[in-house]
Amino acid sequence: MLAITLYFLLAIATQGALSRSALSEAENNLSAAILLRDQAMKENPAQASQCFEVYTKGINAANEKYETKLNGCLETATTETEKLEAEVADDRAQVTANGESVCSSYEECSQKESSSDFFECYVKAADASLAKSLDIQTVSKTKMQYVNLRYQTIEYDQKHCSDECSNAYVKESTRLYSELDRCLKTGVIVTSEPEDDEEVTEDYN
Repeated sequence: MLAITLYFLLAIATQGALSRSALSEAENNLSAAILLRDQAMKENPAQASQCFEVYTKGINAANEKYETKLNGCLETATTETEKLEAEVADDRAQVTANGESVCSSYEECSQKESSSDFFECYVKAADASLAKSLDIQTVSKTKMQYVNLRYQTIEYDQKHCSDECSNAYVKESTRLYSELDRCLKTGVIVTSEPEDDEEVTEDYN
């Protein structure tokens, strides 16, 4: 069971979900628990088995809850990005249409055989495309600033959400490892809910 916990911890770490401090704390907790298991299995195998049977369930539940909440952060960021792209879709279409129109007019001039017609065409095309080019520049500059700001906000919100999940995960896993340590040393299983800190104590000695 601890091997599964270690695998999950390494998986979320490679995704950058845990901060360095949070990851370090979680790794320390897991390393300490593995050492405790080895020592406890030598000294009191029956008691150690009872303790790990209880607390590995809690640890795995914490992992699943963390993964669900973290996925929620990622899904929210994805949804907000999709909304932003939909919001500026018409502006992109407008810029694309103006750009294609300008390019088409110049492309038509390039096909003129007579130099007189060639240069005359470009003069007229340049005059005609001036307003469209200005519109392209104005819309693109305004939307570029807006989109970049929104992207930064989405990224910040996702990071904040992920950090909150990481902190809650480390806090809960630290509590569980602490209770596991107590169980291995005393044989007393203490199960507490993080929301209200109520404790239920059972003695397996």
